[in-house]
Amino acid sequence: MKFSIDNYCIGTNSTIKEAMKVIDKNLTGGALVVNENNELVGTITDGDIRRAILKGRSINEGIESTYFKNFKFVTEQHSKKKAKEYMLSNKIRQVPVIDKDKKLIDLYFLDDIISYDKKDNYVFILAGGLGTRLRPLTETVPKPMLTVGDKPILELIIEQFKEYGYRNFIVSLNYKGEIIEEYFKDGKEFDVSIEYIRETKKLGTAGSIALVKEKFTKPFIVINGDILTGIDFEKFLNHHIKNNFNITVGVRNYEINVPYGVLVTDNMLIESLEEKPTYKFHINGGVYAVNPEIIKYIQEDEIYNMTDLIEDAMNNEYKSGIYEITEYWTDIGQIEDYKKANTDIHKFFKL
Repeated sequence: MKFSIDNYCIGTNSTIKEAMKVIDKNLTGGALVVNENNELVGTITDGDIRRAILKGRSINEGIESTYFKNFKFVTEQHSKKKAKEYMLSNKIRQVPVIDKDKKLIDLYFLDDIISYDKKDNYVFILAGGLGTRLRPLTETVPKPMLTVGDKPILELIIEQFKEYGYRNFIVSLNYKGEIIEEYFKDGKEFDVSIEYIRETKKLGTAGSIALVKEKFTKPFIVINGDILTGIDFEKFLNHHIKNNFNITVGVRNYEINVPYGVLVTDNMLIESLEEKPTYKFHINGGVYAVNPEIIKYIQEDEIYNMTDLIEDAMNNEYKSGIYEITEYWTDIGQIEDYKKANTDIHKFFKL
């Protein structure tokens, strides 16, 4: 949802009467209490107010001793699947979302995420990598079939998309692809439809898309088969369509902290000095929304990567945009990443 502070929030210095007005306005039976830094510090419900009045409190008094400080919440890294399960298990209809600094950024409503309309947009999964950095784990199975928690990575990816109504999948295979095909078959056991492309030679991260280009009549999503993420794929595709992008790249914020003073120089002269600066970048998250009209640039039967498609789209004045991934994301490319994902799966995806 588009979060509106005016409709759902009150300040810590508000009165009980002001809280009643906010609750009456938003029709949710409660309000979120935030401090001057927009940090979430509590919640207050109509029940809290009713009990305060029964104890003799005046509605013109402050809410300090009335609002609930041990409140339930989720962080921006939690998947919506976990948020939904959290609400169901705690029998609540909405839950606030906070960032790492405890600032309020959203409010999830159970009715909004209990189910999504089925979509006929395709999801194209790149599952043909060799997984050389994960050896010896990948000597007998392809990387997307390594288990995180109790399921293969690829199954978790499909489940995440299924949560948002996606049902049509195309999986690009290469190394030990028969193991993937045998496990998922046509997808019926997973309540989805799965088709396969088998590369006879390396085609890069986008080359195999050209083999089934006639399938794509609507925007579709491309994702690497080794990514564990809690992206809201409904919001991701809507962002792509709303902004009229021809290709959208899911990106992560990446920071580099330089532990030294950095000099900006021109020839032998110092122009400026910055002490221990932090440089911020957007890095490619391996998730893309693509419009059919730019598929024509994918070279057939040649190595062609998603980065090539982005460059060709930009060079031909097609609109290329980004979507910032604030939810959990990890690329399971190395042993340490794989171990971390097995720890994180329960923290961010399962109760």
